[in-house]
Amino acid sequence: MENSNPPHRFRRGNILLSSPMLNDPNFKRTAVLILDEDANGGHIGLVLNRRLDLTLADVCGVPERIAPQPVYNGGPVDLQRMFWIHTLGDRLPGSLEILPGLYVGGDYDALIRMYAKGEPDIDHKIRFYLGYSGWAEGQLQKEIEAGAWGVLPMLVDSHLILDLDGEELWHQLTLLLSPDYRHWRMIPADPNLN
Repeated sequence: MENSNPPHRFRRGNILLSSPMLNDPNFKRTAVLILDEDANGGHIGLVLNRRLDLTLADVCGVPERIAPQPVYNGGPVDLQRMFWIHTLGDRLPGSLEILPGLYVGGDYDALIRMYAKGEPDIDHKIRFYLGYSGWAEGQLQKEIEAGAWGVLPMLVDSHLILDLDGEELWHQLTLLLSPDYRHWRMIPADPNLN
């Protein structure tokens, strides 16, 4: 039977939630924030909930007192490239708003200067990522049709992304999917234990 659903039009700010049956170790129980669509119709995103055993100080060589923030694995592509999402908005020049109140990128040197001065304050959150996730034109649609991903078109509370971590973030975001995905929450992290 042919799929009668029209293709999903992915856009900046969509969140992909991996099926609990997805066995790819790069994406098992992950939430991926779509950052953009490239000129060829492909997509790039960041895995939001895979913390590495590194801090920003480890990665960038700045003193630990300046940058003790943990670093996350953004995906399997270009692990030398760093991204950051944050709630600083216009305080960090060059930032791009992804969701209401949630931004990506901005002037890295300005960000390090902010840290050196003891900023950003407690009201602002930042997460750093090494690498990213990427899909060629049409690849993501095929994966969704195969049942690998659920899509959250727009997250109402973007701060949720920076407040939760690990499998807890995946679980909380799956609660926001349509009832068609309710069974996902009942599948254990290791299906062999079922």
